[in-house]
Amino acid sequence: MNIDKYTDWSTGWYCLRAKPRMEMLASQTLNTLPDVEVFLPRTMRPKKEKASPARPLFPGYFFAKFDPVIHLRNVHYARGVAYIVRRKEVPVHVPAPVMIELRLISPDGILEIPDQPHKIGDKVKAISGLFQGDEGVVTKLIPARERVKVLFEILGRPTEVEINEDLLDFPSAHPMSAGPT
Repeated sequence: MNIDKYTDWSTGWYCLRAKPRMEMLASQTLNTLPDVEVFLPRTMRPKKEKASPARPLFPGYFFAKFDPVIHLRNVHYARGVAYIVRRKEVPVHVPAPVMIELRLISPDGILEIPDQPHKIGDKVKAISGLFQGDEGVVTKLIPARERVKVLFEILGRPTEVEINEDLLDFPSAHPMSAGPT
């Protein structure tokens, strides 16, 4: 075994890959280990009628601060962890300025992403109500009543329906995307 490849290992922040949809479980499991600090930045949309759960800012990934010489095995085999991100078998340090910036934009681990207003032509999805799960296109805005007209396909034909804005999924300004999603 070549011992030189382990000389770069030291206590610091590392990126971990979680098993599919297990970021929360993995971070909670690692939080129980002594001398291991976990940071799972998540996003949440404020002011929705139907509260949406916080979702990982980087789906499938989160961060942990630990000494890999001491904790590598415990971290790697923790419940919900798929692997530690590595380069040539050495865990990759996440630079301190990156972690500082992430913590500044989401001090409590939650980054609120404001909704973008609907525009005519936007593709939307109903998140609750009679049309829950259906997708349509905004055809008219009615701001005075906080409603929009959406063109849904009902029984095989396009039908325009007036619906409350709170029942629709808004495009959002996710900080990791170039534009509204």
